[in-house]
Amino acid sequence: MIKTILSFTKIEHSIFSLPIILAGAWIGGGNHFPRLTLVLLIIIAAVGARIFGMAFNRIFDRRLDALNPRTAMRELPSGKMTTGSALIVAFCGLALYLLACLALGGWCLKLSPLPLIPLLAYSLLKRVTSFCHFGIGFCLGIAPLAAFIAASGNLDFSFTIYVFSLFVFCWMSGSDIIYAIMDIESDKKNGIHSLPASLGPVKAQKIAAILHLVSVICLVIILLINNGEQASWISLTVAVAAFILMYVPIIPVGVRFFPISTIAGIAGSLVPIL
Repeated sequence: MIKTILSFTKIEHSIFSLPIILAGAWIGGGNHFPRLTLVLLIIIAAVGARIFGMAFNRIFDRRLDALNPRTAMRELPSGKMTTGSALIVAFCGLALYLLACLALGGWCLKLSPLPLIPLLAYSLLKRVTSFCHFGIGFCLGIAPLAAFIAASGNLDFSFTIYVFSLFVFCWMSGSDIIYAIMDIESDKKNGIHSLPASLGPVKAQKIAAILHLVSVICLVIILLINNGEQASWISLTVAVAAFILMYVPIIPVGVRFFPISTIAGIAGSLVPIL
């Protein structure tokens, strides 16, 4: 059952969010990490929120997943897990998130309900708009802002954290557009909206490329305003290389999304830290 739950929540994909969370905490801590207990609480809150969002995404999409050959063997459509069990997992994630916010206190506790709204809503966007990719981008884009608040204890956002959050938003939105290329035929057949389904893969990838170009520009700005040293520029170079690889046709789309997109996100998150 534990293996099923881990597969259901794709816990290994937390590698997407933890580096950007840590970068947000680093910036909020004044270019150093806050005390270890605070960092651990931030990580617990992030993991709990992600479990909550992912679980409800799978619950909302269980009928659609059953119609798509690529996703039909996921836990809910295949019957490996019941909807009731999925709800328990979702609310366990919610409890973990809220308890961490309670321990963090201050603005983290006061603002804790707000991130839950996009986490619940983003998976529903594909039913109404081809711009659904920006929903998941928004969810990840606010993550470093939340970590900044937890580390700093205030809402005095720096210019750097705004630019970094824009990097995250564009990186994830563009990557999700590429990911959706795998489901073009299924999306068209089942009335699911996505940019690849509505514009075709070529035009959709052009939009993704523009978003990823903005991501790179954001990293360059962060480096310039913070007098980035050699290690930061090396990390930027790795991120740029990963972004380029995401548009190499001979690389399978699934690989371009994971792990190549993940490498771009991790390398980009290291830029402000290094």
